[in-house]
Amino acid sequence: MSEGSVASEVAATAPHERGWRWFVLALALMVAVTAAPAWPPALALLASLVRVLIPVEQVALLVLVTIAACAVVGWWSGGRLVTMLIWVAAAGWVLWKVPLPVTGYGAFLRGWAVSLGASFGLVCLAAPARPLLPRAIGGVALAGVVMTIGFWSHPTGRVAVLEAPASMLSLEYQQRMAGSLDRWHGRASSPDWQRFAAQVPSAAAKAQALESVVQGLVEPVPTATIVGGNRSGLLVRMAPALLALESLMVLALGWTAYHRLARARIGPPLGSLRELRFNDQWIWGVIVGATVLLLPTMAEWRGVGLNLLMFFGTLYALRGAGVLTWWVPDRAAGWLLGGMLVLVPILGAAWVLAAVLSVTITLGLGDTWRDFRAGAAMRRPPSP
Repeated sequence: MSEGSVASEVAATAPHERGWRWFVLALALMVAVTAAPAWPPALALLASLVRVLIPVEQVALLVLVTIAACAVVGWWSGGRLVTMLIWVAAAGWVLWKVPLPVTGYGAFLRGWAVSLGASFGLVCLAAPARPLLPRAIGGVALAGVVMTIGFWSHPTGRVAVLEAPASMLSLEYQQRMAGSLDRWHGRASSPDWQRFAAQVPSAAAKAQALESVVQGLVEPVPTATIVGGNRSGLLVRMAPALLALESLMVLALGWTAYHRLARARIGPPLGSLRELRFNDQWIWGVIVGATVLLLPTMAEWRGVGLNLLMFFGTLYALRGAGVLTWWVPDRAAGWLLGGMLVLVPILGAAWVLAAVLSVTITLGLGDTWRDFRAGAAMRRPPSP
């Protein structure tokens, strides 16, 4: 067999990324979330909810830093030096030019972006044979340790670790919410909206209810009702878990983008949702989180329990969604999604979301003890 035929066979069997549909959709969502502060006034109320659910709203910046980190790993693994230098220079220039001060949230954004990219790169170099999810979780955990040490080294010591990040995020959330709600109030005071509200009072009531929900998620809790003296709003207390989940999505998108833009592979392709599995020992994250959250004697640690449940519960919900997509045919999945959308205005988005999460989390947890996809590999066609 000639050398050319061997090279052609290797290239044909080399791992490659799956399709473009979901990748393009993920890029569109990244751009939309990053541009949430500039959404039109008619969407400003929805933008306020998006902006307080995402701890770092500069998602595109985090993705760019992730691509740069992947480029460094690719160069170390034999890739092109020029590619690495271009991506690192682009990420460094954007980090420097981002229109935020070098204090407060601006310092946190830059610190987290650099820590996340560097940590993910180190984990990739240390575990080159591991799939993306363990690498990403290892990178997020290492970046969290680095940021914690940074806050701990603050002159105020332990107080900085507990209070400085919460105060910074609380102020940032308040500013985001105020900016978007001001735009919404300008829209709501217009004659067009007033006529619409008079014709469809239920829509106006739902908009007002959503505004109250956003404010309730961000505003500090009154002293008389808090546990352990924690005055931060709910989303501020859940920020560690939300930031970790956001970072996992950023790393997945950056990983996929890098492998579509560069030739040097640094790991296997990102698998489909229906193939999502992880170590069954992660169930202890759910168990510990539920125990800490429910035991009255551990009231001071309820914030930790809440974040553990949020993080690992989301992972198990995704695992349960993978089980669903494995068993539900593609045609039926479209009808199922359409049915849920129809139920949203009838039952409300909160009830539909609660029902979906109940099903997916139950399936995800159950898949830990009984692999629902075991022995059923031939029942579904391979992922495109």
